Amino acid sequence: MSTSYRLARLMDAEELTIMSMELYNEVISRKDLKENRVVATIRFYEENANMGEVLMIEYNGVLAGYSMIFRFWSNEYGGLLVGIDELFIRKQFRHNGIASAFVNALINDEKRKPNFVGIELESHPDNKDANRLYMSLGFPKNENTSYIKLFRKK
Repeated sequence: MSTSYRLARLMDAEELTIMSMELYNEVISRKDLKENRVVATIRFYEENANMGEVLMIEYNGVLAGYSMIFRFWSNEYGGLLVGIDELFIRKQFRHNGIASAFVNALINDEKRKPNFVGIELESHPDNKDANRLYMSLGFPKNENTSYIKLFRKK
């Protein structure tokens, strides 16, 4: 079985929108999100590739999911961190090692960059499968609480 990744393009926007809304509907804390910003996200990362990307995840040549990743400098850790903003695998493709393979490939790719120091991600406490996955990949549970205050509604 083979897993591959490619940069998302504007022609992927419809599939990405469908999958991201599936993700938001699965995660209790995001059920209120009605507007999808996939096109704006793809365009942003096309213009600012050093800050992150949207990746399509294919399994045996079939679209199985996607991930949105970002990069930032961390004073606390003394280098670049890559963050997984969203990682979604369609239900029919889950439990095939696709998410594990993706996270490991991302880590291996970023490790080759001289300033890379780690990877950051968040998961809803009720997302038991995702939390088990991240623990199995060696991510320690972080006791920090995340806060987001939006400056304007789009």
